[in-house]
Amino acid sequence: MVRFTLITGEGKGKTTLSMGTIFRKQREGKSILVVQFLKTGVNCGECVFFEDKEGIRWVTFGKEEFFHSETQKEEYSILMSNSIDFLEETLKSTNVDVLLLDEAGIALYFELLSWEQLERIFHYVTEDIFLTGRKFPEEIKLKADTIVEVGEIKHPYTKGIEARKGIDF
Repeated sequence: MVRFTLITGEGKGKTTLSMGTIFRKQREGKSILVVQFLKTGVNCGECVFFEDKEGIRWVTFGKEEFFHSETQKEEYSILMSNSIDFLEETLKSTNVDVLLLDEAGIALYFELLSWEQLERIFHYVTEDIFLTGRKFPEEIKLKADTIVEVGEIKHPYTKGIEARKGIDF
């Protein structure tokens, strides 16, 4: 049975937490596909770390400018739809034990992706599916086997301190 986990919440560190899980799965010899929605892979500390790791394939579907307005919705919806088509073709021909869909919550929340689109690719995965992001709809939370909520008690970013390379990205 495939296990379905959401890593969500308003705190910083959801992607970082999921990368720790990916690292453990990679050490077990699992075949892993990491998909980052709404990110480009540029200035991405985890991308650099995992780029030469055996058993991990990494793809990004984003633009330089992060999605933040309704005026970008059509453009991003097309990009997300194309990403699902690409992922389905990739998964048909590749054994994947673990699938991580980073920033899926935001893509769903802004209706750039639908749950039905994501479900199209889930049956290709043999063990674990992880989705990260904020604002998952309640009906999706009900489908999850596990939900990890990352909260924020205190973070330098709230004081205007910029993210640090190697720590925050």
